[in-house]
Amino acid sequence: MKFARIATPARPLQLAELAVAACAFAAAGATVAPALGDGGAQAQTPPRVAADVAKVLESYLVGPQAASELGCRVKWQTYAAVPEGGSLKFLDSSPDAVLAVNNRNELTLVRPETGDRAWTASAADPIDKIIGLGVFPYATRDGGESIRIGVMTDAVFYTLGADSGATIARSRYNHVPSTAPAHVGKLFIYGTSSGRVAWFNAATGNDSRSHVVDAVQGASPVTAKPTVHDGMVVAADRLGAVVALGAATGDFRWKKNLLAGVSASPAIGAGVAFVASDDQYLYAFDLSSGVTLWKYFTQTPLKSSPFVAGELVLQDVPGEGLVALTQNPESQPGGEVRWKRERVMGTPITVVHGAAAFWCSHCRKVTLVSLKDGSIVREVKMPAVEHLEADTIEAGGFVAWSADGRIERLAPIANATAAK
Repeated sequence: MKFARIATPARPLQLAELAVAACAFAAAGATVAPALGDGGAQAQTPPRVAADVAKVLESYLVGPQAASELGCRVKWQTYAAVPEGGSLKFLDSSPDAVLAVNNRNELTLVRPETGDRAWTASAADPIDKIIGLGVFPYATRDGGESIRIGVMTDAVFYTLGADSGATIARSRYNHVPSTAPAHVGKLFIYGTSSGRVAWFNAATGNDSRSHVVDAVQGASPVTAKPTVHDGMVVAADRLGAVVALGAATGDFRWKKNLLAGVSASPAIGAGVAFVASDDQYLYAFDLSSGVTLWKYFTQTPLKSSPFVAGELVLQDVPGEGLVALTQNPESQPGGEVRWKRERVMGTPITVVHGAAAFWCSHCRKVTLVSLKDGSIVREVKMPAVEHLEADTIEAGGFVAWSADGRIERLAPIANATAAK
C-alpha cells in the first residue's frame, strides 16, 4: 500500500522546533518583526536563517501568529496515513483520541496529548459511508473499564479495539440512520428516514431503543442531527414536530408541532431549547417543560442552526443578517433582539474571549464577532486549513486538519503555560 508523501515529518512537529528557529535568528544577530503578517524578519536577517525559519513555519497548518490571535499555541502537528492520490475525509477528536479516516476508510489513531500516531487500520469497508466516529467506554471481564472505538456508517456499525484497531464486531441497525449521530458515552443517537430518533448502544451492538418524533401526523424523515445537552435529546422532523427525550433512557418529556418543517439541528442553552423552522420562526422552548418562552418572526424560512453564545443565541437570517437575541428575556413573547449585523461568512463554532468565532471553509478564515455589539473584532486567515473544530479536546482549544493528512492541535495559552 502506498501512502502520499506530504510536507510534514514522520513525527509530530512540536513547539521546540519553533524555538530552535527563533534561536537561529538570535544567534545570527537578527531581529524579528512583531507579527509574521507584517513582514516576518527585518531586512538585516541573513537569507539562509530566514529561509530556515520560513521552512519550519510553512509546514504548519496554523502558524504561531494565527494561533495566538485565537488565544492559543500550537501544541503539536502530525499527519494521518493518506494513500497516494487520496485524501483525509473524516476526523473526530476528543480527550481520549483523535481519529482520522482517509478515503479508503483507513483509520489512524493519534494520541491527543502528544500527537503521536498509535496505529493505522481498516475502519470499515471501502464502499461504506462513515457518518460518525467516537471512543466509548467498555466494561472488562475483571470489572474494570476500557475504551473501544465506534465507527458508524450508513449501513453497518463497526467496533474496533483501541489498542490496535482490530475489528471486534460488525452490527446491523434495526433503524437505518438518516443523520449523523450525537455521541454520548456508549450511545450514538441519530435520526431516521422513518421519522424516529434511535439509540445505538455501542457496548451491546444493537439499537437499544427508538422513539417516533410525530405519531399524530404520520412518519416524516428526520434530516437534522439531534442535539444532546444537559441529559436531554431534542430532535425535529420534516413535518415540523419537535420532541424532547431523556438522553440516557429515551423517555418522553414533551412535544411541539410547528407550522412547517425543520431542516437545521436545534440548539440547547441554559435551560432553553432553540429551534429554527421553515415556518420563519426561531422558537425558544423551556427545556424541562416545552413551554414556548418566545418566538422570533423573520421574513424567510430558516435553514441554519441557532448557536448559543454566552447569554445570547445567534441566528443567521437570510436577507436580515446575523441576529443576536437574549436567551431568556422577561416578558418578551416576540424575543429580545440585542443587535444585528450583515451576514457573517461561515459557521459559528465557539466563543473566544467575548467573541463568537465563525469558521468559513471556503474563504479559509475565522471571523471573530463581538457578542457585545456585533462588530468584527478580527479576521484570522488560515489558507492551509480545510476543517476547523473547537472545544473537542479541551475548552478554548482547536483542532485543524486538511485533506493532505495534516492535523494540528491548538491549546489555549493559559493551559499550555500551566502544563509546563
